[in-house]
Amino acid sequence: MSIAIIFNNRKIEDWQEKLSAQLTNTKVEVYPEISNPEDVEFIIAWKPHKGYINEFPNAKVIQSAGAGIDHLLHTKLPEHVKVTRIVDEELKQDMFEHVLACVMISMKNMYKYSKSQENKEWKPVNYQSIKDVTITVLGLGKIGQFVAEKFVNLGFKVKGWSNSEKQIEGVKSFSGELELAEAVNGTDFIVNILPLTNETKGILNKNLFDEFSANTVLINVGRGAHLVDEDLIDALQSNQIKEAYLDVFNEEPLPVDHPFWENDKVFMTPHVASITNTSSVLLQIEDNYYKMKQKAGLTNEVSLEKGY
Repeated sequence: MSIAIIFNNRKIEDWQEKLSAQLTNTKVEVYPEISNPEDVEFIIAWKPHKGYINEFPNAKVIQSAGAGIDHLLHTKLPEHVKVTRIVDEELKQDMFEHVLACVMISMKNMYKYSKSQENKEWKPVNYQSIKDVTITVLGLGKIGQFVAEKFVNLGFKVKGWSNSEKQIEGVKSFSGELELAEAVNGTDFIVNILPLTNETKGILNKNLFDEFSANTVLINVGRGAHLVDEDLIDALQSNQIKEAYLDVFNEEPLPVDHPFWENDKVFMTPHVASITNTSSVLLQIEDNYYKMKQKAGLTNEVSLEKGY
C-alpha cells in the first residue's frame, strides 16, 4: 500500500517529506516517480493530467489538495473511488479577509485615489458605509456560509444564494434557478464562491448581469470557469457592473494578451485569495488515510453526483 502525490501547477515542496514523516510505515511518492502503481490506494492530487486514475488500478481514495474538486473530474472515475476535499478553518478566514479587502477598497474608493495620486489630482469622492451596503454571496457551502456570517457580524446587509435552501442567521437566503435573479438584484456587491459544476459553469454571464442593479461590483473567488469573460467586459463598458475583482480565471496564468490586463475596471490577483496551509492540510490527509485503511467514513467526502 502506498500514496501517490500528483500535482500540476502547484508547489510541492515539503509535501512528500512531511507526509512521509507522519506516515512512517507508508511509502509516499511523487508522480511520475511511482515505483509500483498497483500498490497505490490513496492519491493526493491537484490538477492532475487527464486519465490519471487509469494508471492506478487499485486506487480507493482521491484526496484533493484544496477545497475544490472540479479539477479532478475531467476523467471519469470508477464508482468505487471516493473523493475528498480540504476544508480548513484558516482557509475560510483567509477567503473572508480577501473578500473583505476587495469590498472595503471599492467602498472607500482606494483605487480611484491611487490613480489620482499618480496624476497629482485632488478629487474627493463620495464613499459607502457598511450599514448601507448589501452583499450577495453566491454559494453557501462551508466557506460561503462562513463569509456570509462574517459580513453579517460586521453590520452589512447580506443575502445568499445556493442550490438548496439554507437557514443562516442574519442572511436572507435564496435557492434554485427561479430565485437567482431576486438574489442578485438590489445589491451592491456580488461575491461568487460557488463550486464548479455542470450547472454553475458560465453562470456569471450576460443573462445574470442583466439582473444586476446598475453599478454592482462583482467579486469572483470561485472558479474562473464560472465567468464568461466577454460578457463581463461588455457589462463593465455599459456600467451594469461598476468594477470586477477577480482572483480566478479561465486560463491560469492569464495570457498576456487577455483584455483584462488593460481594463481599468478589472482588479486582479493571481489565485491567492486563500492558500492551503500545508501543515493543517497534511493532518487532514493523514486522518483520511487512516480512515480509508480502517474502512471508516471519510472526512469531507464529496458527492460526485452533485459535484461538491
